Amino acid sequence: MHKRTALFLRTAFLLFLLVIFSSESRVIGADIAAIVNGKKIKQDDVNKRLMLFQDADAETYNAIRQEVIEQFITNILLEDFIDKQGIIVTPLEITRELEQIKRDIAGDSSDTDAFLKDMLTSIGSNLYDFEKTIKHSLALEKYFSALLDFQNLKRFFEKNRNFFNGEAIKVRHIFITTKNLDATAGTSKAADLINTLKTELDNGADFEEIARKYSDCPSAPNGGDLGFIQRRSGSYEEPFLSAAFSLRVGKVSEPVKTEYGYHLIKVTDKKEGIPVNFEDVINDVRSTMLDEEILKLLKKLRSEAKIEIMQ
Repeated sequence: MHKRTALFLRTAFLLFLLVIFSSESRVIGADIAAIVNGKKIKQDDVNKRLMLFQDADAETYNAIRQEVIEQFITNILLEDFIDKQGIIVTPLEITRELEQIKRDIAGDSSDTDAFLKDMLTSIGSNLYDFEKTIKHSLALEKYFSALLDFQNLKRFFEKNRNFFNGEAIKVRHIFITTKNLDATAGTSKAADLINTLKTELDNGADFEEIARKYSDCPSAPNGGDLGFIQRRSGSYEEPFLSAAFSLRVGKVSEPVKTEYGYHLIKVTDKKEGIPVNFEDVINDVRSTMLDEEILKLLKKLRSEAKIEIMQ
């Protein structure tokens, strides 16, 4: 795959699926899903994205609905930020990026337009939204271009060598969510449960069985198995990764608090990394550092925004 396309897809995927839950919400009109800094997200627009998921069970449907709303919120925050910064992304830049992506992801398919359309439809999206994601990705690359110079990339690499040496661990976890719980009583109840489960494990309970019975993660039926992960995985928060990579094989962590809830982590296998040179992984370094900067920016924008979400 073209190196630039690989970098873009990482960034676009991050923007497209990122969910950062709001701490400020109240019930608003049924025809409005959310209001972001005075801008309304219509329930009809959310429903269009949800059409493919009508047959899902209630819990899954509500979770997807929340993610869709969060995508709309992220889009509004980024549009406002890009406008305020005066970052210009031309239609020609978007078209060039889109054509490169279609060529790269379609592989042997002769109809790249149909291939992309089918792919987007399968995830409840469309070309208009994808082009908006391309615009945001290109704008953020421009915004962070000065920061991602050779010296800063080299410093980032030296500080995070283990991110790039291929070291990987096989992980299981037990996850107790705090999503949609009361900020005090609900979170305290989740913390009490995770501590109780840790005590049971310390007393000899089987990790996989506990995961199957109590974990709120989709991995629960598989005993909490997450497979092999690397330090630079964009799917896990830093507290989770730090705890996981500090464990010896066969050991279970103390309860780990992340933005989404509490975790108990067990490492079941490990693949040692090998030394790498900066020049050999500079593209990976750049994409990883860019991901981190985007996450920091989005969290900052979110914390400063006034967001009202219909419950």
